[in-house]
Amino acid sequence: MINTRKSLYALTISLFITLPAFSAGFTAGDQFSVTSIEGSLNIQCSSGNESSNAATICRGEIFNPAEYSFFIGPKADADQVTLQAVHENGSVSKSKSSEYDALTGKSKKSFNLWITTLFQRPLLGFGKNTVNYSLTKKGTVVETGTFEANVTGGASSVCQRVGFYFSNNISDCTNPSTFCARYFSENNYCQ
Repeated sequence: MINTRKSLYALTISLFITLPAFSAGFTAGDQFSVTSIEGSLNIQCSSGNESSNAATICRGEIFNPAEYSFFIGPKADADQVTLQAVHENGSVSKSKSSEYDALTGKSKKSFNLWITTLFQRPLLGFGKNTVNYSLTKKGTVVETGTFEANVTGGASSVCQRVGFYFSNNISDCTNPSTFCARYFSENNYCQ
């Protein structure tokens, strides 16, 4: 009976020691890849007596598995999470924040991981990204930590179908690249 208790006690301790530690990160995971896509399109524009033709090569990227993702962290008594990434090349992203759900341990909004526009900058960069997180409650830091997210360059893909579009607006032939988003969508992003 004594040996059984010692065995159960030792088993309980070893189970406790081998339990995995909590790991913060993104709901989309920690491994991302970028695939370059390319395709050709032609546009025929006409308005009244005017007509014009234009052709362009559309280029874009697909960020897998997701361009946006929620942060998951500890179930700490916090109301906000702030993320900032140090990229492999040494550059640092702008800080990004979201309200935080302490009960689920998840940000209330998703973070832009890759999209760059005039008003948006991505959190991640190519290579290894060390993401620092800070959980706060009413402005007071409750917990901090780090995790890693990796971004690799994937293969490139070319859409097989050439896009043909017609427009009643003559100015569309001046800037045919405005049709690229539609072209990629209609061609399943060259997949």
